[in-house]
Amino acid sequence: MYTSLFRELLTYMIEDPRNITFCTHLLFCAKNLERIGDHATNIAETVHYLISGTPLTDERPKKDTSSMTSVEYKRA
Repeated sequence: MYTSLFRELLTYMIEDPRNITFCTHLLFCAKNLERIGDHATNIAETVHYLISGTPLTDERPKKDTSSMTSVEYKRA
């Protein structure tokens, strides 16, 4: 969602430079909300461990594919 919002706000900033300050503030708000979600997830994982005694070993599912590339990465 953050990536989508970033692109939309960037379009508004390009269309009218008077929007830059307002859009920048919205981007900072969105980024901080994203961090709050990350912290809440970390807290939930810690509580799960404290109650069950077993850590969550699965990777968190990522629905944002905008940071992924279609180029295959080969390790040496």
